[in-house]
Formats: sequence, C-alpha cells, structure tokens
Amino acid sequence: MMKKLLTCILVFAMVFTFVACQPKQSGSGNSGGTQQQADKPVDSKPQEVPELTYWTELNANTAQVVKNLGETEYAKVLQGKTGIKVNYLHPPAGQADDAFSILIASADYPDIIEYKWIDYPGSPVSAIENGVIIELSEVFEKYSPNVTALLEKYPEIKKMIRTDEGHYYVYPFLRGTTQDNNPLVFSEGAAIRKDLLDKLGMSIPETPGEWYAMLKGFKDQLNVEIPITIRGTDHLNRLLAPGFDSWNDFYVDDGVVKHGLIEPNRLDYLTEARKWYEEGLLDSEFLVVDKNTQATKVMNSQVGATYAPGGSGMGTWIPAFQEIDPTVDFCSAPPMSPEKGRLAKFSRMNTIYGNSGPSAAISTACKNVEAAARLLDFSYGEEGHMLVNFGIEGVSYEMVNGNPEYTEVITDNPDGLSMTNAMSIYMRCHTNGAFIQDPRYIEQYYRLPQQQEALRMWTQTDMGKHLLPPVSATSAESEELAQIMNNINIYSKEMESKFITGVESLSKFDEYVEQLKAFNIERAIEIMQNCYDRYMAR
Repeated sequence: MMKKLLTCILVFAMVFTFVACQPKQSGSGNSGGTQQQADKPVDSKPQEVPELTYWTELNANTAQVVKNLGETEYAKVLQGKTGIKVNYLHPPAGQADDAFSILIASADYPDIIEYKWIDYPGSPVSAIENGVIIELSEVFEKYSPNVTALLEKYPEIKKMIRTDEGHYYVYPFLRGTTQDNNPLVFSEGAAIRKDLLDKLGMSIPETPGEWYAMLKGFKDQLNVEIPITIRGTDHLNRLLAPGFDSWNDFYVDDGVVKHGLIEPNRLDYLTEARKWYEEGLLDSEFLVVDKNTQATKVMNSQVGATYAPGGSGMGTWIPAFQEIDPTVDFCSAPPMSPEKGRLAKFSRMNTIYGNSGPSAAISTACKNVEAAARLLDFSYGEEGHMLVNFGIEGVSYEMVNGNPEYTEVITDNPDGLSMTNAMSIYMRCHTNGAFIQDPRYIEQYYRLPQQQEALRMWTQTDMGKHLLPPVSATSAESEELAQIMNNINIYSKEMESKFITGVESLSKFDEYVEQLKAFNIERAIEIMQNCYDRYMAR
C-alpha cells in the first residue's frame, strides 16, 4: 500500500546523493528538432538552450552500462531532436521510494519528477494541493499536441490520468493504448520442462486436475526431485488460485468490488495447495525460495515446473541449457482455469496505466514549463515514439516491410552486451517513463519461439474484465486503507503459509475469515468501491 511521507527529520538522518551528469551534445548531426525549434530566423546572438533537471530512477540494466541516463545515445538524440538540455538526477540504487520521500520533504524539487504518482499519499490531488506538482490541463492544451491527440483518441486513457476532480497530473507511462489483446500487460507465467512433459505423454495442463496429474507423473514416474518450485505464496497464488476462481486481492465483478481472501472458493485453493505440499509435489522450501535459488534449482535439473517472468525465466534458462544439455526444453501454460476450454477468470496482469511504472510530472519549482512540456510531449509523437522504443534508425533498428526490426547491435551485440544492456544505450522501452510502449518491442524482446508461445498463452484470460482500474483514494481514505490493509496483508500471508504447510488446520478457515473481517477488510472493500464508483464517473 501507499507509504506515508517521511518527516523532514529524515532529510538529516539519511544520506542521499543525486548523481547528475551533463549530457553531451549529440555528434550524429541530428538537427531536426520539433517544429517549434525548426526554421528559426538567424540571429547574431547564439540561441539560449533551455536546460532542465529530471529526477528518475536509473534502471538496473542501464546502470550496468552507464552512470547516468544522460550518457546514453538515447538521451543525446533526445536533446538533439528537442533542443533541450537535460540534467538527469538519480536516487541511490534500490532506494527510490525513500529518496522520493526525502526529496518531497525537502521541498527542493527538480523540474521534472518521475514516480508512481498514483501512489502519492492522499492521491495525486494531494501532490497538487501540497504544491509539489502542477496541474496539467492548460499545459497539455498549450504545449503538448501529441498528448492532447492521444487523449482525444483514447477516452479510457483520459480517464486514467485524470483525478476524480478532473485534474491532469502526469505524462503517463503506458503499456500500449488499450487493455484488450495487449501482450505488454503480461510478463510472467508457468515454466514447464517440456522434455519431461513429453516423456509422460501429456499435453500442456489447463486445469488443477491436469496440473496435479503432471506433477504426480514428474515425481512418481520420472523421479523428479522437486516437481514444482515456486517463489513464495504470492507466486503460488498467481499460478494455482485461478484454477479455483480465487484471487488474493481486490477485483471487480459486474461493477461490484470484492476481495478474494474472504470468498468461499479461497478454501478450495488452499486445500489443493495443501495437497501439493503434503504429497511432496510442492517444494518444501517454497516459502524461502527467491529468484537466485529458483534459478539454481532449475539449472540443476531438480525441477519439473515453476512460475517465472518470461525474460529472466525461460529467456535465460533455455539458452543456458543449450550449452550444457540441448535435450532440455521448456514450455508455458495458459492461466489455470476450473474448466478445460474456459478462459481463466484471474491471472497476473498489469493495467496499461497505474501499477505499470513511474510517470513524469512537472514540479512547481520548474521555471520553464513550456520547455518541460515540449520535452515530455515529444515521446508521444511518431518520431519520439520510435526513438524511445527502437532507438536510432540505421544503428539499433532498420525498417523491414514497414516494421522496425532491431539490428544485431541489440540482438547480438558485438561488444558482448546482453540485449537489455544494449537496449539501455539506445532506448527506454524496456524500462518505464513518460512514453507509450510499443508491442513490436516485446515481440522482439521475447526472441525465442518458446517465449513467444508463452506470451500468446498468457493472454488467454478474462482478467481484464475483473482488474481494478487505477482508482484514486482521498487523503482520509488512503490513511484508513493503509492501516487496514497492512494488518490484512501481514496476517493473511502468515495464515495462508500455515494452512498450506499444515501448521494450521484448514478446519480453521472460517475463523481466519472472521479475523480478516475483524481487521476491517469489509471496510476496505467499501472504500475501494467508493473509489471505483468515482473513477467510473470521471
């Protein structure tokens, strides 16, 4: 849930260092700026270059190749195209949330701040009312033709980035432009040893029964040490709970907000998870498995199935096995459903805006709002969209039959950089920020046929009908909701772990639900219903 702002005392209690680097002028001869910079009359005096400060977390992949975003070819071309010089400021690695709180408490703001503004304590309206960021309606109208056109074309996005009071507050990070048939909102799912599945003569499992049969086959027929490993209760919920139409969060049914933890079918999910654990199908160490231990167990051929991101999972394991044992292969599976042939009601899915990643806001300290607006708006036009998603034509991509295709500079980097490291030099699409991700990026990022097929399967879900949109709570609602859900989240994780491992009897499930109600989960649902109703009325 949303964090409270740290007090000003933390400014002196913690050390915070901005990493700032002045980007060099692009030497690639890029003189074609936006129309506002083009065709200016010759002046005897040099034209003053607008200069802005821009606070953003440096993505981990980018940090492996540069110390500052301004050093990248992407940033240099952006400056050349817009005629605006940007000094990027980065919080210490892994400390973005704390650094943001300190930044806000200090009241010493850079011109542009990238953050998940929808999570600002008290809602984005509070950020405006507290004098942190400016309202953008007039700014869009005056200086942002690309964003204005976007909002006119996609009313749902217009609703997403506007407060209940009608205020615009960000240049949004968007995973595409629509929720439907969008591969960008899916990033993880099942990873199954296909070679082992083939030995069993089984097809890809779709239901809890088929999954159970596969895992039993791994254990009893193939002597697989760990039929399935998983990274804690959250990943187990994402994999198995949909098989019982269960979910561990808020969701929407025909306009009614619910929370899956107190629905009756939650017991069905916990019962099946308990069976997997009791019969030795589920990794006995699943509560402490992390990304590294998961990868180690997979690469040691101890595991028959797991749940993982498509990139760091199959995208890493398949090439590695090609070097040591080419007979090993992987496949995924569609989100689990109670009935074969029926789309899953729930699955792991992002909204195109909201929980997808930080977006950019203009702070009240910005003295050149026009320059900030034009800089940010550039990425929503065709030229900026291509730069942020594909980089530099002729270098990082070529147009082939009307579509951008990454060159070997990205896919097989001559300096030995990984694909994400190479992308970090020329573009930002694999991270987040003020732009729209292009689905043609993910189609190439998932290069392996197994990844591409996995992505196709992950979209086989009805989650879009039940996903809570990016609602906003009032200050009072946010505070109350945070207190309630903090207790709910801690207690539910503890109890569900005990139910699954047998420490607590499943006969106490009703008592568990009553305790969740005692922690005011029904009041939390009421608050979210009010937020949802206001959102739908925007």
